[in-house]
Amino acid sequence: MQSLYLVYLDRHHLGDELFLKSLAQHFSNAGTDAPTCVLVHGSGEKVERTLEAQGYFPERSGGVIDVETEDQRRLVERAVREVNQDIVAALTDEVVSTVGIQGVDRGLFRLGDDASLQAANVGWLSALLKQHVVPVVSALVEVSDTGTVHEVGTEAAVRALARALGEAFEPEICVLTTADVAGVPDETGGVQSEIESTALDDQPVPEPAAVRRLLETEVPVRVTNLQGLFSGSAPTGTRVRPEPPPE
Repeated sequence: MQSLYLVYLDRHHLGDELFLKSLAQHFSNAGTDAPTCVLVHGSGEKVERTLEAQGYFPERSGGVIDVETEDQRRLVERAVREVNQDIVAALTDEVVSTVGIQGVDRGLFRLGDDASLQAANVGWLSALLKQHVVPVVSALVEVSDTGTVHEVGTEAAVRALARALGEAFEPEICVLTTADVAGVPDETGGVQSEIESTALDDQPVPEPAAVRRLLETEVPVRVTNLQGLFSGSAPTGTRVRPEPPPE
């Protein structure tokens, strides 16, 4: 079965224009040898700047802005859509075949009866991947009761896609480090082969709590960087182990 890498784009990396340019260049340089990837993102730091410009200073819960008014909800939705456009533009500038997908497009994401996020109708997304197109997916979902669009946690969107696409691909989740090595560094300057999720707080990994939530899908999670992601037939890096159950 074909490998698929779901790349979690955290707020730190989304706020770095040089990173987005480098990401696009890596895809361009790899050409048809690039790993089959889905890039998944939320609002990033853009939403904070957007809200602060309007005089709002909301908090985040589980990585998602706590909106208090309809105006704030609209601003968050707009910011997420703009982030999607920015990523697609960076890839397109490097002549990478890509498509921007909002989570509400074709009913991609929906909320289950238990309020969990689910991915549905992913056949068209699978077809894009098999055509070597890079999908850039935003963490937006429409609430059926109200018809309004809300941001959800990026890790929830990654988990939902991993479950749904697992029938056609062998998925692995990739999170990005801020270190200079492709993974979690060890004491010698190399890379640890594995790390327990509870040890991530002391490592150069943005949003370690989100990484722990990613492990709930029982899909392999790897810490890497762009060099590791594009290292060859498969990414290199550090595997993240779930916390062992109490004895």
